[in-house]
Amino acid sequence: MEIWAVVVAGGTGTRFGGPKQLAELGGRRVLDRSIDAMRPHAAGVVVVASECGSAESLGVSAVVDGGSSRSASVRNGLAAVSEQATHVLIHDAARPFVGPEVVSRVTNELTAGAEAVVPVVPVTDTLRSVDGGTVDRDRLVGVQTPQGFRLSTLLAAHGRGQDATDDAAIIEQGGIPVVHVEGSPRNIKITVPDDLVVAEALLGMARAGER
Repeated sequence: MEIWAVVVAGGTGTRFGGPKQLAELGGRRVLDRSIDAMRPHAAGVVVVASECGSAESLGVSAVVDGGSSRSASVRNGLAAVSEQATHVLIHDAARPFVGPEVVSRVTNELTAGAEAVVPVVPVTDTLRSVDGGTVDRDRLVGVQTPQGFRLSTLLAAHGRGQDATDDAAIIEQGGIPVVHVEGSPRNIKITVPDDLVVAEALLGMARAGER
């Protein structure tokens, strides 16, 4: 079993006001922190991004350009994964705080034979439909990354050329079950500038706890 990771950082960051993955967080770029989170769990790391640095400078196996959609960017990344790989982790570069325990839960399920694994967290807010009425939050979860897959299964799913907001949705379109594992509230996604403020606070708390 050989696991590779694809870190997707091809977005333009429209809501953030620029490429959020290149924003500085505690003296380092968000992207660099996300790469570091994947490196201990993968035999190789592919970064999907433009103008982020070379593979050598980032310390990764390959850097490829993003596509016209997230799914197209993932497909570009998968094309650079080693032929020796059997499984792959797909991680959003905008999630710099994913902890090793979350990644291990994903990889442990892959080792046990799962085709697709997604970390999730409970929904705590009361939710309403835009058409009116509340939605039963007990039947909903928040989805995080990295999402883990048997590589052949994900390649086959992407081979159909479908697009979705995450890879698990593409897998499910083919009727393949997706295993849920426990995510983490700290595994936040930086989407708007205020998220970076929260991220700085989390980083400060982590540093204080190390003293």
